[in-house]
Amino acid sequence: MATNDDQLPLPIHAPDPRRLPAPEGEVFRRHTRAHVLMDLCEHVDAERRSEIAREILVLGADSLPALARTAASRHENAAALARSLIRLLMPDEIGRQIYLGLLRDRRNYAVEQGAVLLARLSYPNLPVQRVIRDIDGLAKKASTFIYNKMGVERDQAKTVAKEKTLDVIKLLSEFWRDEGFHGNVDDYYSDRNSYIPDVLERRTGLPIALSVLYIAVARRLHLHAEGVGMPGHFIVRIKVATPEGEQFVLIDPFQGARALNVEDCKQQVESHGQPFVPDEHLKASAPIEILSRMCNNLLALFDHQKKTLDSERVATVLVHIQPRDPVPLLIRAERRLRRNDRAGARADFQKARSLDASGPIGRTAEELLRRMDFDNPFM
Repeated sequence: MATNDDQLPLPIHAPDPRRLPAPEGEVFRRHTRAHVLMDLCEHVDAERRSEIAREILVLGADSLPALARTAASRHENAAALARSLIRLLMPDEIGRQIYLGLLRDRRNYAVEQGAVLLARLSYPNLPVQRVIRDIDGLAKKASTFIYNKMGVERDQAKTVAKEKTLDVIKLLSEFWRDEGFHGNVDDYYSDRNSYIPDVLERRTGLPIALSVLYIAVARRLHLHAEGVGMPGHFIVRIKVATPEGEQFVLIDPFQGARALNVEDCKQQVESHGQPFVPDEHLKASAPIEILSRMCNNLLALFDHQKKTLDSERVATVLVHIQPRDPVPLLIRAERRLRRNDRAGARADFQKARSLDASGPIGRTAEELLRRMDFDNPFM
């Protein structure tokens, strides 16, 4: 089979994308090369498949369309290889997409978009926009429930949300409970509790995942909802205009969207051995903080389960969304070293050292670089 792009029998209309300058032309060439390689790999020996795998990894996320096509095919060897390569490449693509979204709109980024993207760590073929439409549908159902109860028309929704905010919040909480949303206390340590598609389907999850979904619905109802990351728990605050000025209603989606008072929050924080500082512990979390916290939850879970590769994949997402932070690089390097990817670990240690040349992370990276030639660097 020909592998030269110029010999491919493709229906090309001017301008020929193979002749375009980078990046458009380069992306096209990478897509095409990936398709050619995956077409080759069904009927070659294991050594050649390993060579193809290495070239696909060099091509990177631009190979994903070809890999997705092959993974769905009936070619057993090629499909198995494609699925394993998707697993390795998907974290870079997830991290890149979240980072670009945050770059475009850092403060007002729709955090549910990033949270749905994170689910592709376990469901690489997940149609993200379909899940977003499911959230839209849930919000539409909530609005019908709320505005029927209030006896107002849908076109009055924005005005009602502004003038009768407390009533809307109360009815949203009622809707939340009627829909069966609740915290998963029986199987708390499951990665499915962190993935929005699973939360939508099973109506249960972790506090932060339930809060992200609650915020997404509340904002579609024109409520000013934000996440609040307390120590050991995650809740939602909703801004309410009062004669005395702006105030906040605190909601716990994990506990049936019940309203909280400051004393409840104080007890929660102090139960984790910290003094309660309202201005610190009840402030809004930025989208990047919420998504980083979701990643850290998954890191802790996979480390507990000793799933080193899964932990490394989560760290890869963090490397993308926190590009100036050396900590995710250090985390990923350590996981890579544990599964004997010494080249990848060395590159991460070196970058972490350069980002924190005179700090504790840089010194730790330097020390682990020195230990890399030991048989057991962790002794």
